[in-house]
Amino acid sequence: MHPAARLEHAKPNAQPRDRVSAWFAVQAKPNAAHIAERNLVRQGFDVFLPLERYALRRGRNLVSASRPYFAGYMFVGFDPQHAPWRVIRSTYGVARLVSFGGSPAPVAPELVTELMRMCDEDGIMRPRLDARTGDRVMVADGPFAGFVGRLDAVGPNERAWLLLDIMGKATRVSIAVADLRRAS
Repeated sequence: MHPAARLEHAKPNAQPRDRVSAWFAVQAKPNAAHIAERNLVRQGFDVFLPLERYALRRGRNLVSASRPYFAGYMFVGFDPQHAPWRVIRSTYGVARLVSFGGSPAPVAPELVTELMRMCDEDGIMRPRLDARTGDRVMVADGPFAGFVGRLDAVGPNERAWLLLDIMGKATRVSIAVADLRRAS
């Protein structure tokens, strides 16, 4: 679910994103980030949980799955002067609200805004590849893991075209951008 659409499932008294005065970091209990997110949204808080895609091997197959981008952490937006933020600590799935000196520590709003901008409509971080056409890149995951080739083009749907040396011949291969790293 896209971060902007999460409030649709919140309580009617939820604060709209434009009235959120500050963002705060919340640590979830182990493997309970989605549970904490769901319960915080039910309580009317604006929650942003950035996710990342990764490949998971199940038997002989590679399956795409998602996990929190910041392991065990999410962002909660609220006005600390008006919102009952102390209930966050007792929310099922939440370990703690990151605080200093007994009061919640705000996160720079520019950071949260930039992270939201980098997410797709499902809240999953878009992969970034710091390479240009012609640069050497290494395939980090998938059937071509470990191969080094030249970046030929970056196409739509987060795919890139590489020229890989396979059996002495340059072969053009389409690979997910998330599986590529810049070669040194």
